[in-house]
Amino acid sequence: MTRRRSITFLATAAVLLLSAVAVAGCGGGGATAHASPPKLANGQPATVGVANNLKLGEILVDSQGRTLYLFQKDSGTTSSCTGACAAAWPPLRSSGNPVVLGAANASLVGTTARSDGEPQATYNGHPLYSFVMDTKSGDTNGEGLTAFGGTWFAVSPAGNSVLPPAPAAPKPQPTPKPQPQPQPRPRQQPTIPQGNGGDHDSDNNGGPDDGDGGI
Repeated sequence: MTRRRSITFLATAAVLLLSAVAVAGCGGGGATAHASPPKLANGQPATVGVANNLKLGEILVDSQGRTLYLFQKDSGTTSSCTGACAAAWPPLRSSGNPVVLGAANASLVGTTARSDGEPQATYNGHPLYSFVMDTKSGDTNGEGLTAFGGTWFAVSPAGNSVLPPAPAAPKPQPTPKPQPQPQPRPRQQPTIPQGNGGDHDSDNNGGPDDGDGGI
């Protein structure tokens, strides 16, 4: 008797399970089925949006507003960043084409298979990464860095590298005013007595009459 009841219970459970699968496959009796959005490894939607950065202008960002980067060492859609590199520059994981927001171009998004077999989001053929040193939205600490054999750049909505801003030109220094140079003092000329030197001679030599006949 016990064996017969167990067989009956298992058969009933199997029927109920098959019925549930059938209902789900039919949309729950008329309910519309919605595809789940693509997911990242952490369960968040894989999103590619655009933010206007104070330093770089319009750049691609993820669902948290973090800057997304491309790696110049990558060959096409094949990532060259694995191991320690991927720990510092986590790939943007996505199980399907990412959700596109704002000025991002939906025709440029896609995915590529990484060496571990897991997909990674791409934009204009570039695998996308974040950077662990970017702790909040608006950070661009990875911009222009050279690490793991290549240089990292933020990505424009057109899918190109965003170059770092040129350093500001140094401010011109005021030209110092010329200092007046001291003028040499004129050489003092000896005083020549006038009026015949006081001795009634015409030679302007002073003193008593020198007996030269007034010459």
